[in-house]
Amino acid sequence: MPPSGYDAYMTTQFSQQLPAPFAKLVRGRAAEFLVLFGAAAILGCDLLDQTLDARIYAASEHALGSAAWLFHLGVGAIFAVTLLLLARSWGVKGRTGITRALIVAAIGIVGLVVFPTDPGWGVVSVPGRLHPTFAILAAGSLLIAGSRLAHPTRVVIATVL
Repeated sequence: MPPSGYDAYMTTQFSQQLPAPFAKLVRGRAAEFLVLFGAAAILGCDLLDQTLDARIYAASEHALGSAAWLFHLGVGAIFAVTLLLLARSWGVKGRTGITRALIVAAIGIVGLVVFPTDPGWGVVSVPGRLHPTFAILAAGSLLIAGSRLAHPTRVVIATVL
């Protein structure tokens, strides 16, 4: 099935230079499926590790518990989505803001994993202090990029339905 709409527009010289399997991955619907998988994995941490109340504790606290493997799998999927979207928007005229936001988001996601959170409410270590900064950086950048990549009419229709 040939790419349609946004994907056809986002076929860049960069994605055309990639080997065939990677180019197909970049132009296909892999990013959408990986977002769903990553979100489901992170939300699934609450089912596996029920010691943390999701209403009180941040999702990052699952990285310290028995569901750490699932949390890191979900974060890895979100990181892969960020790289796929970056490959789609790299070199497209008028998309430099999206490209910059995705680069900042990728840096934020790496920082989120490299600097783990401190358990509980007490922030006592340097990584524990840096973790929320990288989390806000990644989340904010992904929100900016997502709002610019989304088609407003599709968002309205999907919200109504």
